Amino acid sequence: MKEYTKQIKFNVPEKSDIDKGLMDILKFFLDTESKVKIYLYLLAKGSSTYDSIAEGTSIYPSTCKESLTSMEQMKIVEKSSEDPEKYTAISPSKLLDRKIDQLEKELNDFLKLEDTLKEKKEIKSPLLPFKIKIERVENIDDLE
Repeated sequence: MKEYTKQIKFNVPEKSDIDKGLMDILKFFLDTESKVKIYLYLLAKGSSTYDSIAEGTSIYPSTCKESLTSMEQMKIVEKSSEDPEKYTAISPSKLLDRKIDQLEKELNDFLKLEDTLKEKKEIKSPLLPFKIKIERVENIDDLE
């Protein structure tokens, strides 16, 4: 019987490794660990006041206020229309869309193609005749 038995082994990452990986990914989107903590807190709570966020995330109140202001400018959090003291985080899919738009703009600005294309200037070396567009694919099978 043993000869027909296959042994399957795979490594399951530790919870701390998964948490660290998630934090690293979110830092790419949100820049700082305090913004990541605030974002995750707001996703879990739905909406919350500045004081509750600072207390719930264990972030110094001044750092929390500064991060919330920055996140509001980046349009990652929004103040509630019913209660302007409460903040709400945008959905993860909107966060991803905004980051893609930002990367697209930065890449095109780097290549200075947008201005060149708008002004219909002749494209000369080292500029290349293309524009970078990042698209989200919902299903990997769509690529085949």
